[in-house]
Amino acid sequence: MKENILYAYHISPSDIKDYPEFSTFSYNDKNYYFSLVKRDEKNFKILLEVMQELQMRKSNIFPFIMNVFGSYLTKVDNKNYVLIEMTDEQKEYDLFDIINFQREYTATNKVVSLYQNDWGNLWSSKVDYLEYQMSELGKNFPTLLNSFSYYVGLAENAISYVNSLNRRFPKEHSILVLAHKRVPYPNLRLNFDNPLNLLLDVYERDIGEYLKNLFFYNKKDALIDLKAYIEIRKPSAYQMGLLFARLLYPSYYFDIHEKIIENNLDADKVLDYTDKVNDYENFLKDAFSLMNQYAPLEKIDWLIKKES
Repeated sequence: MKENILYAYHISPSDIKDYPEFSTFSYNDKNYYFSLVKRDEKNFKILLEVMQELQMRKSNIFPFIMNVFGSYLTKVDNKNYVLIEMTDEQKEYDLFDIINFQREYTATNKVVSLYQNDWGNLWSSKVDYLEYQMSELGKNFPTLLNSFSYYVGLAENAISYVNSLNRRFPKEHSILVLAHKRVPYPNLRLNFDNPLNLLLDVYERDIGEYLKNLFFYNKKDALIDLKAYIEIRKPSAYQMGLLFARLLYPSYYFDIHEKIIENNLDADKVLDYTDKVNDYENFLKDAFSLMNQYAPLEKIDWLIKKES
């Protein structure tokens, strides 16, 4: 990628590291991230509008760098890339940073195409795709094959739960905010302030993703942060249900599943999650019990049986 960066930005990096979908390098004591854009150009244009508003508010989101041709998009092999300038990218954010970030931006009509809240249909499509993929490739990944059906079942529970929630509260909604595709743990600026990770969704998305990933490092801290979030946000019964549906949905497993299928990760890494199946079910039980104290949640039969 070095030649492409030199041509498009007149920057000659000396320490560039190339990866399948991005490159990183330093130049003049600044760190840069040259990344493939997995959005169509219309969606990217709307993201730019959001970025401009965030920059006016002095947001911490990393800026895009314009190329010498006056565009933020750079073509490489007929694919769009962007250059992002990063600073202090190893800084770690916690629950309260996520809550404060959510206060920075609420949606306007012109940016609704970034909205990702149709969870039931999105999750169903994801499961259908992965089931087809496993029917074609599963025999090559026995470690995945052994665990796949369990997580499909968990996902189907989440889909049923969120669809039932929307039927029970047809006029309810949550607040649409700037959110992230994923919020890993540790939650570093490298991910959280990367503009390519941004989308519009409800409050419960980022919190749910953060708590799930925090659990695999420390279950106790995940429950502590869940209680803190509830007491700060005071979610309605509908919002509480959205958050629990998010905790049910095993995005952590499907993310690592896809990386393994794409040969970007060793198959044994999935054991980091599958070895904690019982622990995570107990976390769901504890989370349900805690959340139900603040707002009535629809019960899940197998979770109740596990509790008894």
